[in-house]
Amino acid sequence: MPSLSYIRSRLNEYIELDLQIESIHSPRLVEAMRYAVLGGGKRLRGCLVCATATGLGSALQTALPVAASVEYIHAYSLVHDDLPDMDDAEMRRGKPSCHKAFGPTMAILTGDALQALAFSSVATCNDLTDSQRVSCIAILGDASGWKNMVGGQAMDMELEGKEIDEEEVLSKLNDAKTGALFRACTELGAILAGQEQESKHFRLLSKFGRRLGAAFQITDDVLDVTASADELGKPIAADVASGKHNLVSHLGVEGARNKASKMLANALTILEELRLQSSVLAEIANLSVNRAS
Repeated sequence: MPSLSYIRSRLNEYIELDLQIESIHSPRLVEAMRYAVLGGGKRLRGCLVCATATGLGSALQTALPVAASVEYIHAYSLVHDDLPDMDDAEMRRGKPSCHKAFGPTMAILTGDALQALAFSSVATCNDLTDSQRVSCIAILGDASGWKNMVGGQAMDMELEGKEIDEEEVLSKLNDAKTGALFRACTELGAILAGQEQESKHFRLLSKFGRRLGAAFQITDDVLDVTASADELGKPIAADVASGKHNLVSHLGVEGARNKASKMLANALTILEELRLQSSVLAEIANLSVNRAS
């Protein structure tokens, strides 16, 4: 099984090559797409796809196009999240956010282009069977669309400035905005390894991904009030400034940390049941929560 550093290196190489594209319509659009995707990032989601697939016996090369598609979806979501009408963030990954570097209009188009590229990357992957392509597209669409990621973002915007006293509401928000795409990563990896969606492995990995995504988001919210802007590569206390509520504002920093730790422990228990407790999946899970940025 390949190491996490090797997976990340191969994935970065693949994405760099995949984005060696030219446009007869707008070279600046391509420049903005590359700026948004290649400008740093942990590649945790793409690596999660690869680690799941290879952990179940699939070849890394087969997983790379699908892993890249997840990274394109993630990059598109960040570009749109940073827009003036959303979070209005000026920095991302230690450099000006896409709309600050290219203007809001080009940033919107960049996100649109990356979203479309994600699905075409899966649809044109020759290493997958027709059934795998359809399953992967359906999983990615469900996680990133109105039912989950986009729906969660809409919910987040609608709740801005409102008092929220129910932990269930905040957990529901985290599940949609972050947990769903993490869940999709493990589901995609399972599909690439030949697992049926009704199989025990698929169901357990789906649960693992969702729990890990929720723990990741809680950790993100903790770091937003405890880390420095240099460490995060983006403005700190952004949710507080915009009047947003999350599990940190609801439970306090220590309470949120404890909840993230418990969710991580639950996720790792699932890996034990799958006999993957010493896999790269476990390494990614620990890095997702025990991090400083």
